[in-house]
Amino acid sequence: MTIKKTGAVLVLAGCFLGISARAVENQAVKFDPAPYLGTRWYGAYLMGNKVGYGSFRLAQTDYHGRRAYTSESSIFYRLNLGGRTHEMSIREEKIYLPGQGLVAFTSAQNSLLGHSSFTGLKKNSLFEVTTPTGREEIPAPEEKLADALADLVLVHSQAPPGTIVETTQFETTLLTTVRIKHTVDSIEKRFISGVPTTIYRVASEFPQLGIKTLSLIDQHLHILEAKVGGVITIREEGEKESKDMGYASDLLLMTSITPDRPVPDPRHARSLTMRLSGIDDTGLLLSSPRQRFEKLGPQTYYLKISVQEDPNVPALRLPVLDADLKPYLKPTAYLQSTHSSVRQLAQEIAGNEKNAGRVTERLVDWVYQNLEKSFLAAIPNALDVLKKRSGDCKAHSVLFVALARSLGLPARQVSGLVEIEDGKFYYHQWAEVHTGRWIPVDPVFGQVRADATHIKLSQGDLVEQLRLLNIIGAISIKVLDYQTDEEAGDHLPTGTSH
Repeated sequence: MTIKKTGAVLVLAGCFLGISARAVENQAVKFDPAPYLGTRWYGAYLMGNKVGYGSFRLAQTDYHGRRAYTSESSIFYRLNLGGRTHEMSIREEKIYLPGQGLVAFTSAQNSLLGHSSFTGLKKNSLFEVTTPTGREEIPAPEEKLADALADLVLVHSQAPPGTIVETTQFETTLLTTVRIKHTVDSIEKRFISGVPTTIYRVASEFPQLGIKTLSLIDQHLHILEAKVGGVITIREEGEKESKDMGYASDLLLMTSITPDRPVPDPRHARSLTMRLSGIDDTGLLLSSPRQRFEKLGPQTYYLKISVQEDPNVPALRLPVLDADLKPYLKPTAYLQSTHSSVRQLAQEIAGNEKNAGRVTERLVDWVYQNLEKSFLAAIPNALDVLKKRSGDCKAHSVLFVALARSLGLPARQVSGLVEIEDGKFYYHQWAEVHTGRWIPVDPVFGQVRADATHIKLSQGDLVEQLRLLNIIGAISIKVLDYQTDEEAGDHLPTGTSH
């Protein structure tokens, strides 16, 4: 089953489990959904604080006169962002035909940006997907109902420890098929409220997403606990208990990082040297000419970031036609760069300018000047942000990238950490454009070259951003040295090493 989180999709999905691939194939024909019918309610916790609740329902239904099964999952979030309460909800419905698997789906989101949804219908070997901006065709995922119920199937079939099975499942919010590897870690006996209980520990690995989950499920198919990336916990609760939210801690402060000392005037930081601890995912170590990692010890790294300007690199002319950069020019379900309203606005901003560097400056300035800065509990897309003219760093990033791509300027989303004027580092999103080489820009701060407190840990869409879950609550920062930009009028002395 799937559970959603603000800003990303947490896929707690499964696969059909057996002792071997051949065993799975033989058992799939005999799969009986009856034990899994019904509704379950859950509470969602972030770093111990309750941030939402959800439900999962499986029911037998009719689909064009044929017996089918519908799975419905929903999640509601109430988040404290910057001292204000924000709410959002995500609902997913999948329809399965016995023997055929997934034949239709709907994924819908409600937030301050409004309502948006994706729907999909299987036609032969393709899925016809309808988004707010049109239709597209994607390969039909070979997902069976047993795949969506994999963790529960594992317990029901009493699979022994050491069982390993790999499969794929379609994630409707990401509009992509993900591979999953499930392992039965252990089976143990406990007394819960005086009742002897058998508990299965199921570890699930999502290589494409860079995350892992660990679920504790009892013999009655109740999910006692499911941990995602060590920071998010899902627990099965009664409906009334699950909806009891109470006070919510400020999400921004809760996930912020306080270094041993701040960098004065971070927006003018020209170089920064630091020691990062608590990183156990090497996929987050994105070295480049701008930032260089060096391993110091277990989960500990030296990092130096320098704001680089190279006048010897000539700016490209738009549109950029380099085949290697095509992936960064494509529209997506969230970056609707070919939509008429996005194209028209981008042309108005760029005018007759074709120099990639100068167009970048105009786009950054327009987004900075015209989008109100406001916290947002949502998975933003460029069109909704353009209509709302308001949003957080994610909203600024998706609109900027869509505008850039519409002009033939390669652009991509970037996520990581940034220091704010209060001296803390916060999780943040900005962008990169290729004007002759990749340069970081931050429309939230109006920076054409992002300052040196921007620590890049992820590049790409939601699929890549999920990796950040592996370090939330675990990372620490020690500032070793810094240098500010004297040309900006900042004459603070260079920091001394500790």
